[in-house]
Amino acid sequence: MAVVAFRAPARRRLHEEVAEQLRDAILDARFPAGQKLPPERELAQEFRVNRTSIREAIKVLEGLGLVTVRQGDGATVRPVVDASLELLGPMIFHGGRIDLGLVAEMTEVMRPMLLEMGRLAIERCGPSDLAAIRVLRDVVADAAGDREARFEALHDLLVVLADATHNRVWQMVARRLRNLLRQAPVAAARARLRRDPGRFVSRIDACLDALDRKRPAEALTALQRLIAVLGDVGADLDQRRAQPRGRGASR
Repeated sequence: MAVVAFRAPARRRLHEEVAEQLRDAILDARFPAGQKLPPERELAQEFRVNRTSIREAIKVLEGLGLVTVRQGDGATVRPVVDASLELLGPMIFHGGRIDLGLVAEMTEVMRPMLLEMGRLAIERCGPSDLAAIRVLRDVVADAAGDREARFEALHDLLVVLADATHNRVWQMVARRLRNLLRQAPVAAARARLRRDPGRFVSRIDACLDALDRKRPAEALTALQRLIAVLGDVGADLDQRRAQPRGRGASR
């Protein structure tokens, strides 16, 4: 009797879909921390793949920090808090659901972090940094452009700010954050909520205007207002739920 109902993977790289299904089963606590995954033989039968695909899938889970593998003892599920940060995307959105609580927790971390990085960028930025910001700002402001491409410009803006600090740690952090924000599950959550990247443009403009006028304190205030917009997914979802279900209403 199957412990968890899985579907046969359809991708060419079978182990990747097997890994995703097992990952989601762990995130849903169908395999709680401390429990062993079923033996390779049983999983191979359940997924209708060979044991090599199962073994490769478990290596993926091990790389994410979701399981510990011991020779002869199988794979044991680890607490999710011990896992890699790469897991945040699938934790935020999987199974067609958005974890608004986790979004709020992520926002608690991101807001002070981005404020400090932005403060240093304001102190140290040069003309080339401002020019790069303006190019990305125009992409974000293009309402006729692809929504996700406009969000990608915002993510690139984080990297430009980090580079302006001339601090290698901030540069590394910003690139990891950009990779996280571009994960497919995070993009799917944005698509589900139909978030508008244009909401950031006026705040970017206020910050640039203050920098042009050599008023760093005003630029920092504008940056604080920009960062305050981050992570308001809950407000977006509440607004959508409040909309009437008539013609044209989102579902």
